[in-house]
Amino acid sequence: MELTNGEKRVIKYLRGKDYVDTEDLFKVMDRNEVASSISWLKEKKLVNVNEKPIKFYTIGNEGKAVLKRGLPEENLLKYYDQNVRSLQELERILADDLRYGLAQVFKFGGRIEDGKLRIGDVEGLRRSISSINEILLRAQNGIIDEAEASGLKQRKGFLNEKTKMERTVRLTDLAKSITDAELEESGEINQIDPSIIENFDGNMRLRPYDVSMYAPRYLPGKIHPLSEFISNVREVMLEMGFHELKGNIVESAFWDMDMLFIPQDHPARDMQDTFYVEGRANLRSDMTRKVKKVHERGIRGSIGWQYEWSEEEASKLLLRTHTTPNTIRYLVENPGEKCKIFSVEKIFRRENVDSKHLAEFTQVEGVIAGNRVTFGVLMSTLKEFYHRIGVDDIWFKPSYFPYTEPSLEVHGKWMDKDMELGGAGMYRPEVLKPWGIKYNVAAWGLGLERLLMMVLNFDDIRDIYKNDLSFLKERKLLKDVL
Repeated sequence: MELTNGEKRVIKYLRGKDYVDTEDLFKVMDRNEVASSISWLKEKKLVNVNEKPIKFYTIGNEGKAVLKRGLPEENLLKYYDQNVRSLQELERILADDLRYGLAQVFKFGGRIEDGKLRIGDVEGLRRSISSINEILLRAQNGIIDEAEASGLKQRKGFLNEKTKMERTVRLTDLAKSITDAELEESGEINQIDPSIIENFDGNMRLRPYDVSMYAPRYLPGKIHPLSEFISNVREVMLEMGFHELKGNIVESAFWDMDMLFIPQDHPARDMQDTFYVEGRANLRSDMTRKVKKVHERGIRGSIGWQYEWSEEEASKLLLRTHTTPNTIRYLVENPGEKCKIFSVEKIFRRENVDSKHLAEFTQVEGVIAGNRVTFGVLMSTLKEFYHRIGVDDIWFKPSYFPYTEPSLEVHGKWMDKDMELGGAGMYRPEVLKPWGIKYNVAAWGLGLERLLMMVLNFDDIRDIYKNDLSFLKERKLLKDVL
C-alpha cells in the first residue's frame, strides 16, 4: 500500500496506543499535514476516527467585570463586616449591586429585620465567594469544564458556553499489519517549484494529491458587518438618486431643535434625553428673529407654541439627537432647489441601553423636496428603500412629530414581534416658510442598527458591537444574506 511520509509518521505515532486526541498529534506534527494524513488514512481504512462535541466555558464580560470590582455579594459582605447594616444606607452605597447581592445573601440565611440586614451563615457566604472567584480566575486563565461551571451558569454574563469538536483516532487492524520496512520514509516531493519542473525525471516521486479530501477552512478577512451594511445602505440611496450630506456631531440646540419647530419645553430637550456639552453657539440674529416669531406667534394659518422663546436655550451645545440638522441646513441654504438628499451618520440620545436601544447609533436620514412630493411619494420611497436592502415585511402607522404633519412610523417584524424602525412625515409650513422654501418636503429618519438586527436575525442590538471574533470570522457576507 502506497503511503506518504506524513501518513507514515502518523501511523508510527499511533502504534501501541488506543484512541489519541488529534490535538496531541498537532503538538508533534504540522497541523495541516496531520489533518490531510488522517483523511487519507481513513479513506484507506487504516484509522478509525471518532468525533464528539465537547462543551466548555470561558469567562464572560460580566465575569471579567466582577473580578475587577468584586462580586455583588462580596461588596455587600464587606460593608456588612464594617457594621453597615441599614438597607437604606447599603442601597445608597451599592446601588444596583445591592439587589444582586441580596439575592445571593438570602441563600445563606440572609433576611431583613426592621430595615436592617441580618446574615445567618456568614462563613458559608465567604466560602461561596471564594469558590466563585477561584472558578472565574481559572476561566479567565483558560477554560473550565461542565462540573466547575455548573454553579455559575445561572448568573448572566459570568461565563460563555462554547462547544468544540473532539476528534480521536486509532489504528485499525489493517494498519497494525504494516511492517517497519513499509514505514521507512522516502524522498518524496511535497511542493512543486520551478527547479523541479525544469529538472523533472521519472525517478522523482511526487506526493499524490486528492482535491476532494479534507482541507482546513480558509476564513479571509472581512470588514465588520455594521460597516458593510452602512456601505450597502449608502449605495442603495445613491442608486435611488440621492445626494449625500455630512454634518457635525456637536450641534447647537438651535439647529437640532428650534429650526425644526420643536418647542423649548419639549421632553426631548431635557437633560435626561439629550447629551449637552459645555459652551454656547453664536447664532445669527436674522435667523433667531424668524425662529422666535414662528415659535411664539406662528405664521399665517398657525398660532405657534404661544410661549416666550429663549435665545439662551437655543444657543446650548449638544451631541446631535438626529441628523436632521444636516438636511434642514441644506434646505435653508438652497431654498429654491428641488433635491433628494440623505445622511448616514451617528447620533446620540440618553437611552437606557437594552436589547433594542443604544445611546449611540446610526441614523439614515432622507429628504425629498419638490412640487409633486406628496405623502404617497414618501411611503412609496420608503417601501422601495426597504425592498432594496432586503426587508419587505414593513408597514406604516400614524404618528406625531413636532416638525412633520402628517407623520408616520415605520414598523417591521423582528423575532416574530413588532419593532419600530423609524419615523417620517411631511415638513410643516412652520419649518419651511420662514426661509422661503415653497416646495413640499418629505423626510424620514430610520435606525440602521435595528435594520441590521433584522437582517442578521440578532435578538440583541448590543451584539452588533460586541466584536465576537468567532462570529466575525464565520459570518456570511451580507450580499449572501440579503
